[in-house]
Amino acid sequence: MREQELTPEESFDNDLLGGAQADEKKISDSGKIISDKNKLKNRLVVKAEPGDGLTRLSWQPSGYRKPQEDEAVQYRIQIGLAPNKPIKAIDVGNDTTYTLRDLKNHQVYFIQIIAINREQKRITKSEEIKIIPLPAEELGSSLEKVFSRKNQTLQDKLTPEPFKRELRQFGYDFFKNSAQLLEATDNLPVGDNYVMGPGDSLNLSIWGSINARYTLTVDRNGEVMIPRAGVVKVWGLSYEKAKEAIEKVMSRYFKNYNMNISLGKLKTIQVFVVGEVELPGSYPISSLATVVNALSAAGGPTKNGSLRAIKLTRNGKPAENIDLYDMFLSGDRSKDVRLQNGDTLFVPVIGPIVAVAGEVKRPAIYEVKGTQTLADVIQMAGGITASGFTGRIQIERFSGNSAKIALDYEPKDGHMDSATAGVGIQDRDMVKIFPVQEAVRQVVSLKGNVARPGEYQFRKGMRVKDLISSFADLLPESYLESAEITRLALPDYHKEMLHFNLRKALEGNEAENVALQEQDTIKVSSRWEMQEKQSVIINGFVVNPGKYEFHPGMTVRDLVSAAGSAKRNALLDMAELSRVEVAGDKATASRTQIDLGKAISGDPAHNLSLKSDDVLIVRGIVGWTDSTDKFIRLKGEVQYPGVYSVARGEKLSSVIARAGGFTEKAYLRGAKFTRRSVQKEQQKRMDEILVKTEKEINQKQAALASVAASKEELEATKSALDGLQKDLERMKLLKAEGRVVIRLAPLGELKKSSYDLEMEGGDILEVPTRTNVVNVLGQVYNPISFVYVPESSSVGNYLNKAGGATSDAEVDEMFIIKADGTVFSRQQASFGIKWSDDAKQWTLGSFMSSYLEPGDTLVVPQKLERTAWLRDIKDITTIISQIALTAGTVLIGLK
Repeated sequence: MREQELTPEESFDNDLLGGAQADEKKISDSGKIISDKNKLKNRLVVKAEPGDGLTRLSWQPSGYRKPQEDEAVQYRIQIGLAPNKPIKAIDVGNDTTYTLRDLKNHQVYFIQIIAINREQKRITKSEEIKIIPLPAEELGSSLEKVFSRKNQTLQDKLTPEPFKRELRQFGYDFFKNSAQLLEATDNLPVGDNYVMGPGDSLNLSIWGSINARYTLTVDRNGEVMIPRAGVVKVWGLSYEKAKEAIEKVMSRYFKNYNMNISLGKLKTIQVFVVGEVELPGSYPISSLATVVNALSAAGGPTKNGSLRAIKLTRNGKPAENIDLYDMFLSGDRSKDVRLQNGDTLFVPVIGPIVAVAGEVKRPAIYEVKGTQTLADVIQMAGGITASGFTGRIQIERFSGNSAKIALDYEPKDGHMDSATAGVGIQDRDMVKIFPVQEAVRQVVSLKGNVARPGEYQFRKGMRVKDLISSFADLLPESYLESAEITRLALPDYHKEMLHFNLRKALEGNEAENVALQEQDTIKVSSRWEMQEKQSVIINGFVVNPGKYEFHPGMTVRDLVSAAGSAKRNALLDMAELSRVEVAGDKATASRTQIDLGKAISGDPAHNLSLKSDDVLIVRGIVGWTDSTDKFIRLKGEVQYPGVYSVARGEKLSSVIARAGGFTEKAYLRGAKFTRRSVQKEQQKRMDEILVKTEKEINQKQAALASVAASKEELEATKSALDGLQKDLERMKLLKAEGRVVIRLAPLGELKKSSYDLEMEGGDILEVPTRTNVVNVLGQVYNPISFVYVPESSSVGNYLNKAGGATSDAEVDEMFIIKADGTVFSRQQASFGIKWSDDAKQWTLGSFMSSYLEPGDTLVVPQKLERTAWLRDIKDITTIISQIALTAGTVLIGLK
């Protein structure tokens, strides 16, 4: 058995099945490999039984061709903490059962079983199931689980329940609490017949003519010494006789007194526990201890030890044979005798055993004694449960130490007792009581849009109206023109469909009141499952434009009310109602102009009745501007920053002038301008690119195993793709900035430039304070910010100040993020004389000679491993980097 760890993003399809049969499979939109043929039928059916820190799994094929004998089918269990994201895979060979252990209680696990062939290609898989292990105290008993299980009929997809052979040996759990059983003897009450001996102590209290209190300990001679009264021999006397002897001695010396005697500390006896016990040896125990107490001191019998033939030897002679089953099965403790000093308990090896499994009240492995019949051992197991099938009882038996055989017993004259009474039991027999078929019989089912769905008793001559007697038995919006009966037709119980008119059946049409058969299922659909839902649409200047459900008698005013009323800037004098009229096989469109204000007031000439698929368009007042479209914000280094209202067509220079112009500290080159409409468009494109990129990564992961040339290349490429997936998850949390690159200038120059934009509501202009730093980020020895020095502001100088590029740096892919948001990469640079708009001078040299201005950032990305897929991965990383820049973020290491 082999376990392997998976990354959270991996699935079996992605990391193992890259080359799986292209003619039978295709890649879905989500990147999963799916089958074109019998996608839903070819499955493994899984059953899971959660336990305390574990889950028992069993599975079997359903709906696909069984493998040939020469096909080696193996199974793999995938475990994850989230849907479709396994983190561990366990190969279990060809077993179809497995117990997952060491699970965390109350943790949700997602389990899937995969069947693979010897080429490690998938044959089929199960649906992913969810399980939650629970502590033992929260798990339901077997009876609780039975009654909480949903009923099934023959109409359901039935899978045979595997016969449960997991049994425990009966009685041995009793000794789990051995320490508690032993300690309990210290506080047991003592009867008058308790025999005194050395080590016992008596508490003597005297009052009257003399007041005294003594603790009298029986010495090795069996005597107690009473001050002023003398010695009294009590060894061998019962507790009652000992009190009488002491009182007799006291009466010789004292008069007019009262006396009380009680037992104090009791003596300890030594017993020997040998044989098949956990800890054989000699044990000092209380003189009140019994056989069970002594066995508990030794940890109890091992599972190879007998519970029914324990021998007690006293003074070298057999004294008692103890059968603990008398106590375990009926509570009879008459043989649990009190021990004496020097007694020996011997536990022999276990005797003949029989296992009773299945539908009995106490399935277990029992030790048998003497001649036992099949009826006896079933009675020992508590009897057959109500869900046990008495039409056949089976015994698995070892025959003549040469073979294992199965013996079936069936009832005689309808009574199983007569068939089992004379059947003898042999050592190592296993009695199997099978469950009755899980499917409920003599039943018909009702489901769908009905008031009381469920199973009903089938009676001969039953018809539809016996289940649905009136319209009151249906839920609203039921489709009455056609209801469905699913029937199991003999002899092979294949499914057939019958349809009938439920409306006519309820109105008394006997032809539609179909006669029912056992196991029939009647389904009543809702109207909208069977018919297209009718709707009308309202667009334009209303609070909640959109599609609304159409009801007969609906008017224009009803539709406007459903949309939450018209907006304040709605044009009430004129609205347009668009309608499609169908005549024969042609559809024609018509448009009607209405006065919306009069329609809302209830004027019948304008408050027209609607038809399905009508579209009402509410127009807006020309020139109206919502409050959100009236205001912009100026931040930073302007004389009067804040919110300003703008008129239609007003320019940026005009608003800045109203704000008093720029301050002396304003750094115009680093101004940041964002626009709401641009942000929405950027976000839309960003989301589309994220979906496309994630699909590409999934597809490359799916094909990874079959394309990589070596194990090292496989690991390197997988690591790169995992990193891209994590970066993609980070990108999903970011939002586009909506930044527009703008170059500010003094107001006089700005008015003449193309950057004097016409303002829109929601625009934000942020003018920063002049900065004197240049940033260097990425794969350099010291990523840090440097003071801007005009005389040495080239890329090469700042890169040297940061210690230079590391060995992991991709120096050919360096780029500069300018303070105004533009990007200048090394790919854009060329060697020679060129004019620098930023430095306002001619420059000579390559990218390393380019000038950095205050607020600029030099980014040195990380070098990718030279794998076969380098070009594809670089394309993806470039896309992710572009998304990051759109969101105003720099992903170090990506280009």
